Amino acid sequence: MLVRRMVLGTAVAVVLLVGAVPYVKATQIILIGGGSEGSVPTHAARQICALVDERAGDKYGCIARSAPGSVFIVRAIDIGLMEFGFAQSKGVHEAVVGSGAWEGEPVTDLRAVFRLSPETAELVTGADVADDLVNDVVRTVFEALDVLRSAHPALNGLDPTAMLEGLSAPLHPGAARYYQERGWL
Repeated sequence: MLVRRMVLGTAVAVVLLVGAVPYVKATQIILIGGGSEGSVPTHAARQICALVDERAGDKYGCIARSAPGSVFIVRAIDIGLMEFGFAQSKGVHEAVVGSGAWEGEPVTDLRAVFRLSPETAELVTGADVADDLVNDVVRTVFEALDVLRSAHPALNGLDPTAMLEGLSAPLHPGAARYYQERGWL
C-alpha cells in the first residue's frame, strides 16, 4: 500500500507540476485538477486559474491540469498533492461514505466548495486547506461568475444558489464564510 501511494504521489506531482516554473514569484502555488482533456471541469479549472492569476497578484499562482478522473482527484487531494479538484458528485459521495473505490476507507477530510450545476462535477478540497485560501478562490469565482460562464457553453446557466445545492461532502468553512456573507446560507 505504501509503495502504491509513493508511486501515485510521484505520478501526480509530475503531471501537475509540469509548467509550474512561471509561478516562482507567487507566495503560494494552487493546483486545481479538472477532468479529462477538453471536459467542462477542465475548462472551468483553467478559467478559475486565469481569474486567480489575474486578480491575486503575487499572492497565488494557479495551475490547472486535466486529470484522469474523480478517484485520481480525490486521492491527490487526500494526500496533499492538490489543493482543489473537480470530481463527479457520485465519486465524491462514495469517497465520503467509504464505498466504491474507497470501500471501508472513507475520505473523512474531503470538503465541498461548490458544484458546477447543472453539471455533476463538484469542486472539492481538503479540510486542512486554509480557510483564507478557499475563501479567496470562492470570492474570485463568484465575483467574476460571468467570466466562468463564458468558459464553456455548458456553464452558461451557472446560478450561485444552485451551485451550493446537492453537495456530496461537508462544506469547507472558508467557502461557507463567503456564502454566509452573501446570504446564500
